[in-house]
Amino acid sequence: MAKTKFAPFIDVSVNADWSDWQNYPQGRPNKIYSDAAIKLGMDMLFFGFLTAAPNNQACWAAQPTMPIGWAQPLAKELIAGGVKVAVSFGGAANSDVSKVMTVDQLIATYQQTIDQLGATHLDFDFENGLYDEDKAFTALQTIKAKNPTVTMSLTLPIMPTGLNGVGLALVQKAKAAGLEMKVNGMAMDYYSPNYTEMGEAAVLAATSLKGQLAVIYPALTDAQLYEKVQITPMIGINDDGTMFTFADINILTAFAKTSAMDLIAIWSLTRDNPGGGQWADAEHSGNPEQTVPFEYSSRFVAAMK
Repeated sequence: MAKTKFAPFIDVSVNADWSDWQNYPQGRPNKIYSDAAIKLGMDMLFFGFLTAAPNNQACWAAQPTMPIGWAQPLAKELIAGGVKVAVSFGGAANSDVSKVMTVDQLIATYQQTIDQLGATHLDFDFENGLYDEDKAFTALQTIKAKNPTVTMSLTLPIMPTGLNGVGLALVQKAKAAGLEMKVNGMAMDYYSPNYTEMGEAAVLAATSLKGQLAVIYPALTDAQLYEKVQITPMIGINDDGTMFTFADINILTAFAKTSAMDLIAIWSLTRDNPGGGQWADAEHSGNPEQTVPFEYSSRFVAAMK
């Protein structure tokens, strides 16, 4: 039985380091995150998010001063320390590059991401209609042929009842395009009084997702279906005011051990800090139980051993 991987998302533009202006005049992602990932023995980090800048180039946080290679220092440190690099396109804000590029431009962009950052996994966080999946999937057919070892995923909003119709249609389109894609459910921000126990809700989301994938991939066994399932809780306080607690880590990781689901991520590594108020922010968990940085991550790693 394969072990579930632990791979947090990181918004590489948050808490960037501007101190070494001689070597990095446009700043760089903060080294504290590569240090933590290596020290804790994470499997992989998802770099978010590459989006279309106003110049229609792929840039972090849609900033033209942060092109793909801006994140290279972090990628090199991680790879040297044995942590794999995944790159996530899209996200909840800003247009995905698939909206503004041709298929050939997308192929070049995806290949550049693999080459410059040493990425072994490409993720597509398709939300809010800010993407063109047909162009993306066509480009990815070429990328997969050129880079057969690179794995891919779709990161999609999910409820404990499963993906919505838009998400399901994307999974079906990816299959029809011949792409083997994992499906990462964002188990967060349900805005429902029925789902306030966030560990249990994440387990329900994973189980529901497996059931939906069984319909799309009827030939696969339960074990093979769970190899496609990834779940990303939002640690600490969610935008809807619910809280993913330390106790919820134990609930989700216990399920991961029995199901051998592919991967647990978190949103996000920059939020894995004590402090914060009653609202979610980019640099604190908002969980009063948290006393040290990266406590969620270290508890996840320990629970998944």
